[in-house]
Amino acid sequence: MKFSIPSLFLFSILSFQLISCKPAQNKTSNKLNLKIDSIETLKNESKYPYLYVGKINLEHFIKLKNDITILHLTSDKISASASFGGAIKKAYELLSIDFYPKRFYDLNKNNGKIISHGVLIPSEDTVFVRLKQENYDPKDITEWEPKKRKELSQHFASLNLEYSDLEKHLDTVYNLAKNDTTITKDFKDQNILLEKIIFNAMLGYAEEIDPHTKVYDAKEIKTETSFNVLNNISHRVFPGYPDILYLKIKNFLQFNDKFTIASAAKKIIEHELNEKKKNQNTVGALLIDLRESEQANLIELRKFLSLLISSKNLFSIKNRYEENIYPSFKGDAIVWDGPIGILVGPKTTAGGELVAGSLRENKNAIILGSRTFGQGTFQMFFEVGTKTGYFYAITNSKMYLPSGEEIQGFGIIPDINIDDPNKASNIPHETKFWNWIKPTKDKNPYIPKNIQSKLDERLKQNSTSNGLFAEENPLDLDPVLTESVDYFKTYLSMMKELK
Repeated sequence: MKFSIPSLFLFSILSFQLISCKPAQNKTSNKLNLKIDSIETLKNESKYPYLYVGKINLEHFIKLKNDITILHLTSDKISASASFGGAIKKAYELLSIDFYPKRFYDLNKNNGKIISHGVLIPSEDTVFVRLKQENYDPKDITEWEPKKRKELSQHFASLNLEYSDLEKHLDTVYNLAKNDTTITKDFKDQNILLEKIIFNAMLGYAEEIDPHTKVYDAKEIKTETSFNVLNNISHRVFPGYPDILYLKIKNFLQFNDKFTIASAAKKIIEHELNEKKKNQNTVGALLIDLRESEQANLIELRKFLSLLISSKNLFSIKNRYEENIYPSFKGDAIVWDGPIGILVGPKTTAGGELVAGSLRENKNAIILGSRTFGQGTFQMFFEVGTKTGYFYAITNSKMYLPSGEEIQGFGIIPDINIDDPNKASNIPHETKFWNWIKPTKDKNPYIPKNIQSKLDERLKQNSTSNGLFAEENPLDLDPVLTESVDYFKTYLSMMKELK
């Protein structure tokens, strides 16, 4: 099925999409004194009225700022001054100019990884420093250490920048750009030039908030023009004692057709159960591989979990105003009620993490692999203006497992740790960002079951005696999966003996 760019954008770049779905709710009301800027007042009082004209302009910037103030999970802790500094810095990048608070520059000017080589632009400004770069490409910028990036943000925050400072600097950027031939050859239309400056400012403002509050230009998003659910879910059966039905799921998205991830998973499970029954055999366990599961949709998550769980609490979502508890969908029968194993890794984020944690707490599923990414936040999605081609996402809530534990910053810690010999040395994790949203609690008290040592001993016995699983090595190209299958079969055998 074909999708328009906005539709694809919605499903492909957001970790979660918040959709109305009538969950059971426990509401708590927080009346906050929110400082909302009046677009009309700021527009009428501005010294630069041209900044409020065009397809994307400062009216959109103010709306972004207000939406963050109203909706963001931690907006009471956000520094507007730091965000204005980030907005100004990003706007200057269009001119190949680095923009720093002077004190930050003086402290770091001898560190080439922080302050790149450039020509100081003469100025009587005692607060900021501007450096003109040659052959400047933002993509070549070395990613700073989180500590240094946070230090820059703190310097911007200490300057108490206001909206009027943003206007003044955007006016400077625009006038410099009009006289820069390297800029005007790319932006012959000055309206498009101004649009790009405003977009950069919005981008820089959002970047200061958290890693997942972002502004996007749909033209720069590379995505497929069609979706086939079969490209996002696959399966096979590992024969043995017992047979294991293996499902690999890359996302939990819901599209405008009836054949979704949840419905495909249901058909696969029912089909394999029927086929095995015909052959007077049965599938004894389900192994779900979520190592590449990144995007998710709230309704689809519930539909998938409802195939396996009948629970009053699959997970909960909390923002500053209320808590929503999401139960299983009613009506459909559970399609699988046997043992479940979950395979996870560093690329398992958000929805994949929630599925793994919910199945462990609701169904005693055993989790194998390595620590997950640790993104336990939801984003709300908005279009900038009407059909402008620009969008933004705001982090507005956190997700919690049925036990009340959160995933944000912690991730899911497996019961059975299996390291990937082919993994990159720098494993991605939520805490790599300087402005990641920190967990509410100091540590996650959920302690994995102490079972790995017992399984290691049993596996060693099987290996030395050419035991049950010695003949089975189905996926040499995927050593983590091969090892997981061995561990899972050993676990199932041990659990059977204990019954």
